[in-house]
Amino acid sequence: MTKSSKNISKRVLSLITALCCFLSVFFFSSCSILEKPNAITINGTKISDDVFTYFLDCATVELGADANYEELKNLASKLTGTYYKTNSLAHSYNLSLTTAQKAAVSEKVNAYWNIYAGYYTNIGISKETLTKVFTAESYRDALLLHYYGEGGIEEIPVSRLFANFRTNYIVFQSITGYFSETDTAGNPVRLSQSDIETLVLKFQNMSAMVNAGEQTMEQAAEYLSESGYQSSVQTVVLHKDDSSYPPGFFEKVHELESRYAAVIGSNDYIFLVLRGDADANSSYFLEKKTDIIKNIVGTGIDTTIEAAYELDIEISDTTAKGYFSLITQEKGA
Repeated sequence: MTKSSKNISKRVLSLITALCCFLSVFFFSSCSILEKPNAITINGTKISDDVFTYFLDCATVELGADANYEELKNLASKLTGTYYKTNSLAHSYNLSLTTAQKAAVSEKVNAYWNIYAGYYTNIGISKETLTKVFTAESYRDALLLHYYGEGGIEEIPVSRLFANFRTNYIVFQSITGYFSETDTAGNPVRLSQSDIETLVLKFQNMSAMVNAGEQTMEQAAEYLSESGYQSSVQTVVLHKDDSSYPPGFFEKVHELESRYAAVIGSNDYIFLVLRGDADANSSYFLEKKTDIIKNIVGTGIDTTIEAAYELDIEISDTTAKGYFSLITQEKGA
């Protein structure tokens, strides 16, 4: 190859290299220019699209199939704004979740994911997304205690909390008897009247023995099991609005004296109940303190959270409509 030919080859190679570098820079610059904006930005902070999608999906559930895009977008924006405010306010007070609260978040995430994993995955929501939104919900409870709990800004006295507990909750031990049994085909069959009367008499005898101090509830349950009635002692903290027990059950137990056993019947069940005596230091009361504060405060903490920040919300309709279409498509699939 002549010297002239070599020079021409070098020039061509240099041009090709330069062109490749130019195309590479142009390609990546174009990708950056064409990159879709976040669906929602609040006070200059870009909120993850998966979080916005979660709240957009919540909006479709709350408003129903007839809601239009604008209605859904506005509600999703409001819900995302509350999420932003809750996290921001909690972080401003350096609040952290307890081990129990973190465990509750994890349990809720797993429960939702076990049911809706396929649907969530198809609309771009992951387990991490659920962890983020459920953690914010838990921060709401942390803020509730920060404001109204012990040492809080607007602390509710323990005396008031305990008075609410005694009015709205009962603590008791219970042994349950059933007026039916399962046949070989797995169907419930009601006991004969004679067997029902025998069972009621056994429960009444056990009640008398417990009140006389001759047997504990555990011994009563063991005796009933030995005589053919499988049962065990359960310790229950029951709210007056809980429908797990027959109508009137709460009121009947609430009227009992502490440490007094009684038999309470219904059409299908019979209960041997020992009324508990929970004081302000009992674990039963302490475990319900957050729920009691919620009952007393109502939506007060939500008002505090909503008033904490003024929000400047920017929505990219192009991006948001893409997620709206994806949700609509998936729901119609």
